[in-house]
Amino acid sequence: MHAVKELANVFQGIARAGHGVGAHSGKWMLRIVESGDVRDDGWLDLNDLNEIGLVHGVRTERHLLRPFDLLVTARTASTQVALVPPEVSRTVAGVTLLVVRAKQPESGMAHWLWYCLTSSLGRTQIAKRMTASATLKSLSAKNLGEVQVPVPSPRDLDAVARLVEASEEAYESTIEAARLRREALRDAVIHELAHGAVPATLGRSL
Repeated sequence: MHAVKELANVFQGIARAGHGVGAHSGKWMLRIVESGDVRDDGWLDLNDLNEIGLVHGVRTERHLLRPFDLLVTARTASTQVALVPPEVSRTVAGVTLLVVRAKQPESGMAHWLWYCLTSSLGRTQIAKRMTASATLKSLSAKNLGEVQVPVPSPRDLDAVARLVEASEEAYESTIEAARLRREALRDAVIHELAHGAVPATLGRSL
């Protein structure tokens, strides 16, 4: 078993105010990911992200998200872990998120860490390392770095990365097909009712 901090750099998303401010308002326009943008299925939704203007500097550039970074919700009742897609650009994580950046993402380590942290074993360890306040639980970068994960061989790491990508593509295709079927059924029912007919599709479902 290895600690996450041995395999990746773990740091908090960018703070724009208060203690530990990492960037000040400026004219460099970026998109920002907040906890609500992390999907329940473990992926990051890049659509409709809010934009912010920051001062362009070295400290700010260090916070730019990279393909296959992991984002972990740090202040929430239910921890979510997302894998950043390869098409990410000019985007930073907000202060309520922790960023896990694999030291060797090209080896498949990023996918493996995502696999581990979203597993029951990973979630149990994360839950034990969270601290509670009056309103919600929080997770520090230090505590997340202490989470222990098993590490397979380099060959198996590459296989896991390919397996994750293939399974997620299949998942997305299934979701899209279900969406299209739902829309087709809805439109058929509305069309038949609008023309005074008893929807045959609705009768079959009852």
